[in-house]
Amino acid sequence: MDDLGFNKIAGAVLATGLGMMILMKLPGVVIGGHDEVIAYKVGALPEAAAEDAAPLPFPQADWVAAMDATQGAKVFKKCKSCHNADEGGANGTGPALWGVVGADKAAHPGYSFSAALSGQDGIWNYESLDAFLKKPSDYAKGTKMNFVGLKKDADRAAVIEYLRLAAPSPLPRPEPAFAAAQEEVVVEDVSEDMATPETTETPTE
Repeated sequence: MDDLGFNKIAGAVLATGLGMMILMKLPGVVIGGHDEVIAYKVGALPEAAAEDAAPLPFPQADWVAAMDATQGAKVFKKCKSCHNADEGGANGTGPALWGVVGADKAAHPGYSFSAALSGQDGIWNYESLDAFLKKPSDYAKGTKMNFVGLKKDADRAAVIEYLRLAAPSPLPRPEPAFAAAQEEVVVEDVSEDMATPETTETPTE
């Protein structure tokens, strides 16, 4: 085969390949290119900002479950330099805490409370005690109680249970509060809509 014949065959092969490439690209050129768009992405939802989250009602079930007097006695050791929870115990740097759960705030006999507490009304219930023990300086601005607080919910619940039992007639344990009431599910009666439509018969002649 001479050079001219070889060149003709090579040209035909190249032309055929080029034509195939053009045919493959042609639909995309005519219709137009489309960028890929991710319709959805599977993954963890972003957590709501703390300031946007509604506070849960007090107490939650895990808080009530952590009410353990034995553990509370251990945690209360942090408080013994200023308080005692013994029946008939004397006031120290802080007031004696026998019978404190359910008692009026700043009303323990023989103890001079700061204006930060004496100006508060109400009783030491489970919620107010929990808030006070979490950070006394936040709960009662200007309190004389120089204590950073108990950060862990379980520690506060345990100490409050220990103090609940340190009374002649302990109050009942609190019931857990639910985060939200269950929404009613309204079921629409669609029986009429689902009924088989009537058929019209064509009379025979």
